[in-house]
Amino acid sequence: MTDQARQKAALAALEAVLGTAAVERSAKILSRYATALATPIGVVMPSDVGQLTAALATAKKAGAVLQPICNGAHGLEKVGLDQVIVLDLQRMNRVLEVNESLAYCLVEPGVTFRELDAYIKGKGIKLWIDFTGNPDASVAASFVSRSAGYTPYSDHFLMQCGLEVMLADGKMVRTGMGAMPKSTCWQLFKFGYGPWIDGLFTQSDFAVPTKVGTWLMPVPPASKTFMVTVSDEEGLAPMFDVLGPLKLNMVVANGVAVGNALHEAALLGRKRRDFAGQGPMAASAVKAAGQLMGLGYWNLYGALYGLPDNVSLLWDSVKSAFGSVPGAKVIANGEGVDPRLWSWRMGTMTGAVASPPTQVAGWSGGQALTVNPVSPVDGEEVMRLYALSRDACAQHGFDLLSETVAIWRSANHRQFLPSAGGDKNSVERSRQCAEALIAMQATAGFGQVFTEPGLRATVDKTFAEGGLSILHDKVKKALDPTGLFASA
Repeated sequence: MTDQARQKAALAALEAVLGTAAVERSAKILSRYATALATPIGVVMPSDVGQLTAALATAKKAGAVLQPICNGAHGLEKVGLDQVIVLDLQRMNRVLEVNESLAYCLVEPGVTFRELDAYIKGKGIKLWIDFTGNPDASVAASFVSRSAGYTPYSDHFLMQCGLEVMLADGKMVRTGMGAMPKSTCWQLFKFGYGPWIDGLFTQSDFAVPTKVGTWLMPVPPASKTFMVTVSDEEGLAPMFDVLGPLKLNMVVANGVAVGNALHEAALLGRKRRDFAGQGPMAASAVKAAGQLMGLGYWNLYGALYGLPDNVSLLWDSVKSAFGSVPGAKVIANGEGVDPRLWSWRMGTMTGAVASPPTQVAGWSGGQALTVNPVSPVDGEEVMRLYALSRDACAQHGFDLLSETVAIWRSANHRQFLPSAGGDKNSVERSRQCAEALIAMQATAGFGQVFTEPGLRATVDKTFAEGGLSILHDKVKKALDPTGLFASA
């Protein structure tokens, strides 16, 4: 039996066990999960732990390969292996607990940031949610992928506390204090007793998450959001030289976003054709595009939090620090900035869960691959990464659209490579550019913090040497010896 025939037979067996409502084969639905490199053969959507247990047992018996996804309803989680069966947990979407006094939540994997926000607002709970920029993303998936947001709770891996997973053999495991019956601190103390293992279940194919606990931020007494624009391309380095100490000393405590003019233009729904003809845009053209929209070549978004008097004191220092950057403009009232961009950017830093003005992928073609390197929060290093990435993109005929989020001591970069989904040549060009970027960045010492489905093998090559990959393989064989779960 071929792999495809085996997968189809497994899908039929899953439908027989779970019912027709739990299985989807339509081309329209499958397209939500597809990438330029892979299309699933079907989707299985268990509604609870009982159905999940039955699904794993049935799939394992049939020799199937599953790719677990927390919530694929909005097309935000994709497959990396062609003809895989997607195990989509979107119907497991209960908010199990929100504790206002201790500031945490416990959710099933299908819960989105928008749904959690509605729950909190509906009960009048005074807690903020940190989200990754798309309100329809899964809360659990943001932990699994180790994503970042824009408030002081931007590090979603760090803010996770307490996890429940189902292993390939159907056994349920609770981590941390949740492993102890009647624990009072499952969502309060991350580590429990003995080895801490939560990280094994992020960016991996070792198990399926069924419950995730997350710390939430109490609404602060006061906050002040601001924007800093820098007019020239070379202004990136001094901007980050100022930002570094402010982050290190937790003066500017939020996940500070820095978007270049093209990224912000795309975020506002502008198209490449609005600014340029053929070929990668020169620095002067990028600068002009920013000026046309009242933006800089680089645009930084930060926030201060605390007691009102403290925020006022901090603001004077921060304004003076960024004001020292050549060509910088510090904006606190949104004057001259598109109200849609100002409202959304400021809201992301103050607990407002809302859709961005539009999706960056619309810049040119409607879909995009991303490359996701990490650098120090250091002007020289950030500029070095930017310059090599800009030049590599230009060699492949792409503009560099980028957003960087500075969290603690590192800056997570997201570089977009738009393509036209129906154009195979366009898709292939973006893939080739992504692979070249990943290789060049690794050679320069910049590793990836996340990878798109289908590009894992490219990233794996940059981490392949040494014992880490051997350790990963040993854990995989121990937890999933038959390979039930697929890698993205």
